[in-house]
Amino acid sequence: PRVAMASGLSGYGDKEYWDERYVKSGAKTYEWYLKYSDFREKVLGALGLDSKNEDSDVGEKKAALRVLVVGCGNSALSDELAKDGFTNVISIDYSEVVVEQMQKHFPELKFETMDARELKFEPKHFDVVFDKGTLDAILCGSDSARSAGRMLWNVHKVMKPGSKFFVVTYGAPQSRLNYLKNRRFQWDVTHCQLGTRHLYTLTKKVAWSCACLHEF
Repeated sequence: PRVAMASGLSGYGDKEYWDERYVKSGAKTYEWYLKYSDFREKVLGALGLDSKNEDSDVGEKKAALRVLVVGCGNSALSDELAKDGFTNVISIDYSEVVVEQMQKHFPELKFETMDARELKFEPKHFDVVFDKGTLDAILCGSDSARSAGRMLWNVHKVMKPGSKFFVVTYGAPQSRLNYLKNRRFQWDVTHCQLGTRHLYTLTKKVAWSCACLHEF
C-alpha cells in the first residue's frame, strides 16, 4: 500500500517512486499501516459476518463476495483476506513491478496492473472494496484533490448498491470527510480510530442517482 507522507513529500504520489522502491525492496511483503487482524472484527461486523451471526454458512457467504483491493502494493492484506475465507479477491496496483512480485509471492491469488483512478471493471461489480493507504498517497501527489476524486468516483462506480468500502488512512475526519462525503458519492460513512490510524466504512446507498456521478 501507499505510505502516508508528510506535507511536501510528493514523491509518494508518483508511480516512478514506487517502481524504484519495489525494485530495491524485492519480493517481500511489508505493512505500512495496520495489519488485517487489527481491523478484522470491524470488517466482519460491518459485513454481518462476525460472531453475532449465527448462520452456519458464513464461510459460503465470504467466498461468494467479490472483493477488490485497490493500491495493494506489497501488503499481505490480500493473502490475509483469502486465508479468512474471502477467496474471490482481485488486487490491483499501478506499479507493474509490485504486481509481478506479488503474483510470484502469492501465485494462488489474482493481481492486476491497474490505476485506481481508471478502473476497468464493470459497474456495480464488487461487494467489498479495501483501500489501505492509497488515498493518502494520491493526496501527496500533484493535482491531488482531483486525483482523489477520480479514485473515489471509480470505486463508487464499481461497487454494488449496499456494498462496503473500507478505507484505512492516517487522515482524521477533518481532513478526509470532505472527500468521502462529497455530494457526488451517495454512500453512508462511519468512522473509528484504531491507534494512530483511522478506519472509514462507506456503504453505498441502495437507491442512488447516476446524475450525481459526473466523472472528474
